[in-house]
Amino acid sequence: MIAASRLFLRVLALWRPWAGWIALSIAVATIATLANVALMAVSGWFVTAMAVAGASGASMNYFTPAAIIRGLAILRTGGRWVERVVGHEATFRLIAALRVHLFERLERIAPAGLEDLRSGDVAARLKGDVDRLELMFLRLVAPLTVAAITTAIVAVWAGRHDLGFAVVFLVAVGFGGLLVPVLAARRTAAASARTAAIAAELRARLVDDLEGLTALIVTDAAPAHVAALERRHDALVAAERSTATASALAQAGIGLSADAAMIGVLALGVPLVAAGALAGPDLTLVALLVLAAFEAFAAVPTALIGLPATLASARRIFETTDRPAPVADPERPVDPPEGARLEIERVGVTRPGAARPALADLDLAIEAGARVALIGASGAGKTTLLELLVRFRDPTAGTIRLGGVPLTAMTLEAVRARIVLVGQDPHIFSTTIAANLRLAQPEASDETLHAVLADLGLTERVEALPEGLATPVGTAGAKLSGGEARRLAVARALLGDARILLFDEPTEGLDPQTSARVIDAILARAGTRTVIVATHLPIALARMDAVVELDAGRRVAARR
Repeated sequence: MIAASRLFLRVLALWRPWAGWIALSIAVATIATLANVALMAVSGWFVTAMAVAGASGASMNYFTPAAIIRGLAILRTGGRWVERVVGHEATFRLIAALRVHLFERLERIAPAGLEDLRSGDVAARLKGDVDRLELMFLRLVAPLTVAAITTAIVAVWAGRHDLGFAVVFLVAVGFGGLLVPVLAARRTAAASARTAAIAAELRARLVDDLEGLTALIVTDAAPAHVAALERRHDALVAAERSTATASALAQAGIGLSADAAMIGVLALGVPLVAAGALAGPDLTLVALLVLAAFEAFAAVPTALIGLPATLASARRIFETTDRPAPVADPERPVDPPEGARLEIERVGVTRPGAARPALADLDLAIEAGARVALIGASGAGKTTLLELLVRFRDPTAGTIRLGGVPLTAMTLEAVRARIVLVGQDPHIFSTTIAANLRLAQPEASDETLHAVLADLGLTERVEALPEGLATPVGTAGAKLSGGEARRLAVARALLGDARILLFDEPTEGLDPQTSARVIDAILARAGTRTVIVATHLPIALARMDAVVELDAGRRVAARR
């Protein structure tokens, strides 16, 4: 488990490119806070001085202090507005940078490196956990820095009048501004960390339940899942209530400390005023100065109490980004020649935790432009082989070459520009049909899209939609049937430029006539490209140049 101090330093390291924005935000917040503190102190001094002058009949220049008060009021009001703008701009930049960093890392380790995580859990880390880290700047780093600077300035100013004033102020700050919030944070550390964990679990469960909502309704399992969500929500509310109560008590402690500091200053200052060692208006200034200074500590309890939850989110993020990448780019990549053959030489791979290898001692040569069918029972190794060819993972034994160049000597981008895979459960993005297809060919015209959809038997379905190609397909293609989503993914692959096309059970769940149409479209549109299809469809086998049968990860038969 990553230590809290290391987590904090790692987050700060990610913020380094935005150090200027961070410094500007803290500077503006400090100026606004000091302006508010000074406004109260100067106002008190002015009122007292005017009263003293009126009682004694002495004259007084009230223009200068009045102008100072107006200036401080403007500075405070404008400073608060600028503080919000700059602080949130800095925070948004930090969060955006962190989210991009996490997504780039997820891209490098997916999909094999994320197999043990639910999609909802990944989404929770990418969204909720990253959002929670904004608290580390807005409600921890910035407030604590502003509080420290304010404390130092006020202590020095109070000490100029009498050292005892500074001592009283610092003692009150140490108790109310630090000790009370720290004790509250320690008491609620478990509840705070539990808040982050339960919130992440709720997001993950909610995403999973929404993705499977149709199945839950059909099987009448929805009420049980709703009840489970409500129980976890109740647990979240209980944890948040605990932290909120502690925060309120800590805020009360700060208020009492502020009052005690002012009373202490008055207790020390009244004898000095009576002895003529200190002017009455100056005592009012110092008393209100130390009282107002505690405003800088208003956010400290919330920051410290929320720190365990923030660190828990940071830990979840870094535990994800620290996962080793199943595949990596070589230091000196090599590009294969065009129209190259695939050579699979004594390839074996064992998935983590598996009792036996998914593939073992597999030898296979596929010429450029060939049509090859992979057959075998479920678990025979067909999907694993296709995943190796696009480098979702690398073999633990043997070598796969393209044009004589090992795939491991090519960059991931180079491999996937040449080889594309349509899996058994292809992802359809939550956008329009046209946008899904144009991922493969951004400049494709509507006519081109209609043509490939017609070849795959989707024309009538698309024309029946209210907006045709511009119709949104819903979350992950929810408005499409499984067969329609699979054919849309096949169309997307056929529109691309990859020279080797891999299809994993592309006709699963389709009737024989539609299945034949899909195979015809694949072979016709592939042209001179290599096609490898994992299938059991008899008509597909008859159209292939070669059929390779796998059993328990080994090649047991091949025929032309």
